[in-house]
Amino acid sequence: MKVIACCPGSGEFWIACNKEEAEKWFIPLLDENGLQSLNNWFNLYASRKDQPDHGEAYESTIKEVMKVDEIAYAYFNVSRDLSVCYADVAHHPFHQLWNGYSPFCLCDQVEISSPDELKELVMTYQGKPYEGQ
Repeated sequence: MKVIACCPGSGEFWIACNKEEAEKWFIPLLDENGLQSLNNWFNLYASRKDQPDHGEAYESTIKEVMKVDEIAYAYFNVSRDLSVCYADVAHHPFHQLWNGYSPFCLCDQVEISSPDELKELVMTYQGKPYEGQ
């Protein structure tokens, strides 16, 4: 799994993961509303993926803005202590959708093998640590 964005002030991370990682680490943390939200995303993405121009254009935009090579199986916003965990659409951290006020910042992407690594993770951008972590 990969940390692809962060909220330096709140200590939350935007994590892209494959199916096995989602099932092992994050889906067990979701409440019923969180599970429904995740299922809604899967259904929406599946229904649009093969539409002319939409699936390809959407994937291209996600890859460009988030600076990733592929669309992950699932995306989760997770806090350092795992008290916050929710799934959302891949484009959730885009600052354009928050009228420029997104709490998410691009960061140097980091591969992690367990959410426990978030507890001590120092996020950087272009090699410089974010203040207030």
